[in-house]
Amino acid sequence: MDRRALLGKLFPVRGGRVLPPYTDGSTDFSACEACAGDCVTACASQTGVLRRDAGGHPYLDFREAGCTFCQACLEACPYQVIGSTARRPLARVQIDPAACLAHQGTFCVACQSACPEDAVRFERMVKPWISDRCTGCGLCVAPCPTGAVRVEALL
Repeated sequence: MDRRALLGKLFPVRGGRVLPPYTDGSTDFSACEACAGDCVTACASQTGVLRRDAGGHPYLDFREAGCTFCQACLEACPYQVIGSTARRPLARVQIDPAACLAHQGTFCVACQSACPEDAVRFERMVKPWISDRCTGCGLCVAPCPTGAVRVEALL
């Protein structure tokens, strides 16, 4: 078992599953149960962050990728479950100081380098924190070598 897999088991994503982009807490996912998963297939050709649970409901899995808000899932959804073009934060991203290399004094900017919104800020280059610019896209999660970047569903 590699280090990321081990840390993923020790520190799983908390706060429930993260909803796909262009949905919210009021989205009715019941049509997804009979769907072939076109949104997941479309996402696979982009980042592959979108997955389906056993009931067919889509969710975001940031262990290997993040969401680029490319709209492939939106365009592929035959039932308009993924239907709002409004872009909202997807998740709450936090950095665990106990697991973060930078917080421990080792130079690391993996999360900052991966962030397209420049939302990862550093205090004196050793204490990273997430600013309000964060969209919750999760692009900072997979590059973190220790799994210190954590994601929580907003709903």
